[in-house]
Amino acid sequence: GGGTPVGVQNARDKEIRELLGKAQLFRFGLNGSRSDFGGALEAYSAASQLGSSEATALLGEMYKHGLGVQRDLARALGFFQQSAQEGDSTGQRNLAMLYATGVGVEEDQALSVLYYHFAAVGGDYLAQLAMGYRHMYGVNVPKNCQAAVEFYKPAVDVVVHDVLHFRPPPMMERYSLAPEGSKPRPEELDEDVVDYYQYSAARGDAAAQVALGQLYYFGARGMLQSYSEALKWYLLAAEQGDGNAMGHIGNMYVQGTHVKPSNETALKYFRQGVEKGNGIAINGLGYMHMYGLGLPQSFAEAMKSFSAAAEQGNLEARFNLGALYVGGHGVSKDYAKAIYYFTLAANRGHMLALYNLAMMHLNGFGTPRSCTNALQFLKSVGERGSWGMRLHHAYKQYHSSQPDQALLLYLEAAELGYEAAQGNVAYIYDQGSTALSMGKKHKALAAFENSALQGNAAAELKIGDYYYYGLGTAVNFRKAVSHYRAASEARNAQAMFNLAWMHQYGIGMVRDAHLAKRFFDMAAETSQDALWPVMLCRTHLQAVMGAQALVERIDVFSFEFTQKYGPRYGIWLPASKEWIPWFYQHWDVILASVVFANLVAVTLLRTHLYSIRVQAVRAR
Repeated sequence: GGGTPVGVQNARDKEIRELLGKAQLFRFGLNGSRSDFGGALEAYSAASQLGSSEATALLGEMYKHGLGVQRDLARALGFFQQSAQEGDSTGQRNLAMLYATGVGVEEDQALSVLYYHFAAVGGDYLAQLAMGYRHMYGVNVPKNCQAAVEFYKPAVDVVVHDVLHFRPPPMMERYSLAPEGSKPRPEELDEDVVDYYQYSAARGDAAAQVALGQLYYFGARGMLQSYSEALKWYLLAAEQGDGNAMGHIGNMYVQGTHVKPSNETALKYFRQGVEKGNGIAINGLGYMHMYGLGLPQSFAEAMKSFSAAAEQGNLEARFNLGALYVGGHGVSKDYAKAIYYFTLAANRGHMLALYNLAMMHLNGFGTPRSCTNALQFLKSVGERGSWGMRLHHAYKQYHSSQPDQALLLYLEAAELGYEAAQGNVAYIYDQGSTALSMGKKHKALAAFENSALQGNAAAELKIGDYYYYGLGTAVNFRKAVSHYRAASEARNAQAMFNLAWMHQYGIGMVRDAHLAKRFFDMAAETSQDALWPVMLCRTHLQAVMGAQALVERIDVFSFEFTQKYGPRYGIWLPASKEWIPWFYQHWDVILASVVFANLVAVTLLRTHLYSIRVQAVRAR
C-alpha cells in the first residue's frame, strides 16, 4: 500500500512527543526554568509540520494569547479549525471557547456546546470541566446532576491522582478585580507578607523559615512553587529545633518530594518532631505505621498517632482517621465516623477529603445518597487542578496593564465554571475600557448572571443595577427589584438601600414609606459605610412621612369642618387631592408671595423698632 512505513511513523511520533515536551517546558517554565515563548513557538510549529494536530491547536493558543508573537485571533481561529477538523480534542475545546465567548467569531452557544461535547468525549479535561459546569447549572444545556458528575469525574480523577502521588497543584488565590473601598489590593498584602517572612527568615527566625518554606512548597502568595527552596528553609528551621520543620522534612522524605525517598531519614525527623509534641510529625509517624514504611505495620499504633495529631487540629490526621474508619483498618468499619473526620478536614480545604465525601454522597455510604452534594464536592476538587493557574496569570496581567490578555484568560477560566473568573470577566466588560471589552455591556450582564448563579451577592446587586438603568438590556424595574432582593437576603447593604429607595418613590413596586424606613434601617445595621447616606435619606423620609401625616390630619379637619358648617354657612374646605395639585402648579407664585410677605413683615418690624428707639432717645 501507499501508507507510511511503521518504522518511519514510529520515529515521527517519537519526534513529535519530544517536540511537544520541549514546547511545554519552554512555554510554562517547568522545573524552575523561565518561560521561553519563542522556543515554545518554534517547537510547536515543527511538531505541527510533522502532522501533530495537537501541536497545531497549541500553536493556535500561542497566537490567541500573544505568547512570543503578536496576538492574532484570526490566525488562532484558523489553527483551531484545522486541528478540530482532524479530530483533536484540544482544537475542539479551543473552538468551543471562542464560540461560547464570541471572541474572534460570532457567538454561537449551540456550536460551542457541540465542540465541547466532542472534546470532552475525546478526553480533554478542560472540556469535561466546562460540560460538567454547564450541566450543573443548566447553562445552554439541560440541567442534569448525573450528567454533570459524569463529565466532572475524569478531570477530578486526574487532580486526585497527582495528589495521591505527592504532586499537589500550586495554590491559587482567587482575587477579585473589583476594588473594595479603601482596602489595598490583595497582591500588595501578599508582597508585604512575603517581605516580612523573607526578612525574618534571613535573620534566623525559625517560625518565619517554616512559613517561607510553606509558601515555596505550595506556590502560595504569588511565589513560584519550588520544592528545593522549601526544603532549604525547612532544614534551616529544623537545625534550630523547630518541630513543624521536622514534620515537613519527614513528609518530603517519606513521599520522595524533590529528594530520594528514605523511610530511615523520614523516621528520624518524625521522631525528633514527636519528641517536641508536633502534630505534623505525630501524624507522619502514624502514616508510617499505617503502611508499614520502615516500621512494622500496625493500625492500632497508627490510630493512636492520628488521634493525637487530630486533637491538635492536624488536617492530614483527621483525613487519615476517616480513611481508617472507611476501610475498617484496626477499627470497626464506620461510615458515619468517616464522614465526620472527612468533613473536619474538608472544611479546611483538604482535597482528598473533599473527593472522598463526594464519593460517599454519590454512593450513599454513611449518608443518604445525594447527587447534588457529591457534585458540589467534585466541582470543588476539579477547580483545584493546575488549569486554575489561569486565574493567577490573568490577575498579574491585568495589573501589568494587559487587560485584554487578562480578559482572554479569565474567559477561559469562566467557561470552566470558576465563579471568581466570571466575576472578573463581568468587571472588565463593565468597565469597557479595552479593545475587546468596549461597548459590550450585554456580555457583562451575562457574566454577572453566571456569577450570581453560583451565589455571588455582589453580582446580584450589579444585575439589579443593569436592569434599573437599562445597561446592556431594556429597563425592567421588576427584575431589578428581584435581584436587589436576592442580594439583600445575602446581607448586601447597598441592595437594602436600593430597595428602600424604590419603596420610598414607588419605583417597580408599591410606594410604602414604612417599608422604605425598614430597609434603610437594615442597611445601616449591616454596614457602617451606609450610616451617613442612610441618615440623610431617612431624615428626608421622616420629613415626608411627617408631611403626609400632617396632610392626613388636615384632610380629616377639612372633612369634619365642611360636614359641620358647610350646609349652614356654605363654607367648605378642599381636600388635599384638590389643593396639593394647585399648590404644585402655582408653587413659584406662592413662594414669591411668601418671600414678599416676609420682606414686608421684616421692613415693618424694623420700622417699628426704629421708631421705638427714636422715641426712647427723645425721652432722655
